[in-house]
Amino acid sequence: MNIERGFKFVFQEKNWFGKVVVGGLMLLFSFLIVPLLIYYGYLVDVTRRTIKEEPQLLPDWDDIGQKIANGFKLLVIIIVYLIPFLVLLVISLPFAEIEFENFKSREITAFIMLFLSNLFFKSELTGISILFAISSLVYILFFVLILPFVVGKFAESESISDAFAISDIFSMLRDNIGEAIIVFLLTIFLQLLASLGLALCFIGIFLTGFWASVVQYYLYGELYKKATQTRTRSILTT
Repeated sequence: MNIERGFKFVFQEKNWFGKVVVGGLMLLFSFLIVPLLIYYGYLVDVTRRTIKEEPQLLPDWDDIGQKIANGFKLLVIIIVYLIPFLVLLVISLPFAEIEFENFKSREITAFIMLFLSNLFFKSELTGISILFAISSLVYILFFVLILPFVVGKFAESESISDAFAISDIFSMLRDNIGEAIIVFLLTIFLQLLASLGLALCFIGIFLTGFWASVVQYYLYGELYKKATQTRTRSILTT
């Protein structure tokens, strides 16, 4: 995986500043839903371009209808994968008091991390809630590890059914577990970097947040591409 390129390519693309500003605005107004769908459709495009090794990895803000469609599909995929996590939380919530006032992030990964930190460190847990909380933590860690392969399969074909090819996804994770952990840790690091945008005034966090998401989905594409290439070589040698 070319990790170094992931942190640099945005600033090497043509008209990158304007694209980042538009992305930051999409994130800022993501509560209106349509900008959120466009935003995630854009990230899918980043992953697809990375997988196909296109020279321009940072897409233009065009084909809005296609971006909305892909953003909607991706959110449906993520929600379906999160159903077991949500069920475990619903079961555990009656046994724990959680502070919700700090849940302001629109980025799914950051939201999950913030929720879990509130669940474990800012709530009073009983024995039952600890059991379900730990189960939810194990599941969400598993979900975060397979997410690059889920996003990659969807970005490659734009088919929801491909994102649920569980056997292929599990095999990719098994064969690339080390790289998947590295991408997971880099995702956390990117969220920390994105928070530095607060120093640039309020709007800054949306610009850095967009940049962090673009790099994250680039890494998803790199990991998925490596996994598919490894599988292809394995098939050819057997």
